Amino acid sequence: MKSFNKQKLNNIFSIIFVFFTLFFLNTKSLIAEKITNYDVTVQINKNGTLTVNEVIDYEFDDAAKHGIYRDIPLRSKKNGVDIYKSYIKMNSIKRNGLSEEYSTKNFNEGVRYRVGSADRFVENGVNRYEFNYVIYNAVFEKDGIYQVYYNAIGQFWNVPVERASVIIRFSDGQEIKKNEIKKLEVYTGSYGEKGENYDILENDVEIHIATKELEPKNGLTFMLNLKTDKISPTLADKLRIVYLSNPATIILPFLLLFLTIYSIVTWNFFGRDPQGKSVIPEFNLPKDISPMFAAYINGERDTVEILNAGIFTLLTKGFIVANRVNGEIKYNKGFKTVYTQETELAEEERMLLDALSSEKNNIFGGEKRIYNKANSIIEILKDKYNKIIYKNNGSFLVPFYCAAPVFIIFIFSQTNFEIFNPFIILYILITLGSFFHRIWITVSKKLLTGLIIIAILGVSFYQGIEIFVFVTYFVILFITYSKLIGKYTNEGLRKKEYLKGMKMYIKTAEENQIRKFDNVKELIEYFNGILPFAVALGVKNEAIKLMKKTIKLYNFDINESYINSHTHMYAYSNHSFTNAFSRSYSSGKSKIMSEKFSSSKSGSGGGGFFSGGGFSGGGSGGGGGGSW
Repeated sequence: MKSFNKQKLNNIFSIIFVFFTLFFLNTKSLIAEKITNYDVTVQINKNGTLTVNEVIDYEFDDAAKHGIYRDIPLRSKKNGVDIYKSYIKMNSIKRNGLSEEYSTKNFNEGVRYRVGSADRFVENGVNRYEFNYVIYNAVFEKDGIYQVYYNAIGQFWNVPVERASVIIRFSDGQEIKKNEIKKLEVYTGSYGEKGENYDILENDVEIHIATKELEPKNGLTFMLNLKTDKISPTLADKLRIVYLSNPATIILPFLLLFLTIYSIVTWNFFGRDPQGKSVIPEFNLPKDISPMFAAYINGERDTVEILNAGIFTLLTKGFIVANRVNGEIKYNKGFKTVYTQETELAEEERMLLDALSSEKNNIFGGEKRIYNKANSIIEILKDKYNKIIYKNNGSFLVPFYCAAPVFIIFIFSQTNFEIFNPFIILYILITLGSFFHRIWITVSKKLLTGLIIIAILGVSFYQGIEIFVFVTYFVILFITYSKLIGKYTNEGLRKKEYLKGMKMYIKTAEENQIRKFDNVKELIEYFNGILPFAVALGVKNEAIKLMKKTIKLYNFDINESYINSHTHMYAYSNHSFTNAFSRSYSSGKSKIMSEKFSSSKSGSGGGGFFSGGGFSGGGSGGGGGGSW
């Protein structure tokens, strides 16, 4: 029994020995970093700024450290929206009474000061750090009351604070009298709490606030309302505060004002359309406008719809012939001399004819060729439109292009992303360029533009409501101006009015207004000319009704079947002709886009008071820090 007790006692002593051995071996790990003393002096200046002096006695553990870092928030938010932004002017940073090396890094919420050198370590134990800086846009005025809502001891220190004090005073040794203090509230604890771990000592000189030990992630905030003439910023002071704390609120409004005035003046002198004339019904065919060009002038931008007018033109002029094979109509290219093509067809019509296949009963067989030629035709029509019909005055958009980078700078200047590294910028541009190129060639230019606008507005909203408002105004102004600055030429407006007159005649002609025809041949010739224009102007059905009305009016009923045959009414009434062309175009587009895709694949200055009370961590200043 004694032997058993002795063995048990030895085991206990062994455990105690091991415990103390581990304790002494790991004493180093038990020495935690802390702030032994944190003194903050907040001086309220006459110009509406705060001069802050922080004295931080930081005790390092035995690990080798280069220094500390201090994070200071510059953006105050409420419900996720920026209430105001501040600006910090760092006057000096010292360690143990001597100037210390430091670096600055902006991040989305504020600024980080990393104090110390990467080439050397600080001494273990207590080191005294002193930060002296001016903070702009931290004093607000409303109805003669000035408010300072300031987070003097930030909630984001990773170490405990054994003792902290805050002194609030006016500049030049002026006293803070008790009758000037309309409200003084103090909050301690973690972010959002309203703890009462503090004592206040007021006198006729300054305000002292002291707090007991603060745990990591705990701090102190005060809200002070003053009715005094010792704070009296001039207009220049206010503008300087606004400019430094949030330059966008100064620069962007002036830039937008300039662009607005510029837009109004230039539109008034260079963007006004010529005086229009009254539109009257026109039944004669235009001599210098092809049906495809008429469709483009009329505002049609769908490639297939524009080219439909062209294939009907080729059909009515005999460059496409129809033959009935086994009860089904087949289309082939008609034989015409080069001279005939050049004299009877416009340039875009000759290109369309050249795109068609000579294969028997399969003129729409060359799918990729049709698609490529179609794009070339659209470019020709666009060029003719800009030369003859409409001047887009694109050079007047240069100020907007110059202003855009300014907005981009403000949108991205305070993001938390390392996007300004040249290599990262290059990578992003290549990646986004490839992505947008695929959208551009496979989907829609309008969709791509819309995606870019949405992305820009989204990022600007993240940067603050004022940036979002300014950017939104800029986008709206740019889009509106780019549409309004263009103008019709005198010739272009006359042609547009003439086409409107044709459209009016086709849609509204009464019996006493219908053109007179002496014989069937004359009627066929006329409607062979006007029907492609009707397709171009979107009034095909009305033109067919007009032809039937004309046949009846002039007693050509007996020849109606003959007229229908020679005006190719079967092609106008049956969609198989246009559907075959549309399928060929779409198939060619799909093939070419697939090839391209595969190839690319491989290869504000004031603001109001905070109502409803404050909290620990609210207001300006604050933040935290740690060692590095």
